[in-house]
Amino acid sequence: MPCAEQVIPVKTGSDATTLATRIARGYTGRKMILRCGYHGWHDWCVEYHGGVPEETLALTDEFEYGQIEDLEKKLAAHKGDVACIIITPVGHPGAKPIIPPPPGYLQAVRDIATKNGVVLVFDEVRTGFRVAMGGAQERYGVTPDLATFGKAVANGYPLSMVAGKREIMSVCESKVFVSSTYFPNSLEMVAALKCLEILEREKVQESIWARGTKFLSDLTRVVEKSGVPATVSGIPPMPYVTFDQGKGEAAGTPGERVYKARREYFYTQTIRRGLFIQPYHHWYIAHRHTDADLAKALWAIEESLELTAKKFPVNK
Repeated sequence: MPCAEQVIPVKTGSDATTLATRIARGYTGRKMILRCGYHGWHDWCVEYHGGVPEETLALTDEFEYGQIEDLEKKLAAHKGDVACIIITPVGHPGAKPIIPPPPGYLQAVRDIATKNGVVLVFDEVRTGFRVAMGGAQERYGVTPDLATFGKAVANGYPLSMVAGKREIMSVCESKVFVSSTYFPNSLEMVAALKCLEILEREKVQESIWARGTKFLSDLTRVVEKSGVPATVSGIPPMPYVTFDQGKGEAAGTPGERVYKARREYFYTQTIRRGLFIQPYHHWYIAHRHTDADLAKALWAIEESLELTAKKFPVNK
């Protein structure tokens, strides 16, 4: 990982992103967090605000992925008080199409953070060890100050981490507190070492990208053939289908109800055919998936789309 001069192991993705923001605040002496993407369930970033004080929510502001002007606007609004920009390098908003980084976008974010003395954090909990051994920062050639990793690093064992530049990470030696009974458990470390060995030995990312590229192409063909108003998005390791909300289908209207009913019906049908995917989170291509597995998944999707098209015909 290009940014990883020091590493602190924790347990969950939320642990890692929250620690990264604490480190950034400790390093800069500032309070505000600018965020873009899903970063977990803790108070500063939770999507649903029940139980979270307004004072806590006021210290985080959200900007739109891919829109540099919006980031600059939020920085100006909190001028001199922004501790960090935390962003998922590949945009994956809930229940919306995945957005691969537009050309030059991540570098522009990097430049803006540097110019304003703001710590740049890549939330690589989903992309780390999946899009490349060095994460999205390696694949897209932009190095953050800090990055968070989880999920793939230990193949499902409870381990995540914050990695970053030594100068910034070193605030945890005396100024910023981090501790847990379970953070240094050895079982997860052993699992991670073996997982990383396998990832390197079997060139897992190359395999995932090759099969994911074909799957995305086949998925696009199937969705277009079905006539169902849906969008295929993603990058090869992370494909996705979202259902389109047509013009005039505003919240609370019959059109919106049809759009949501169509989505629920489709995902129910895929489950009944042995494929568990869900509407609010993109999918993953795994190394252990065989060609037969992916063919079966495509069959389940195609048949479910055919049924969806019959039950909810599109009004021309």
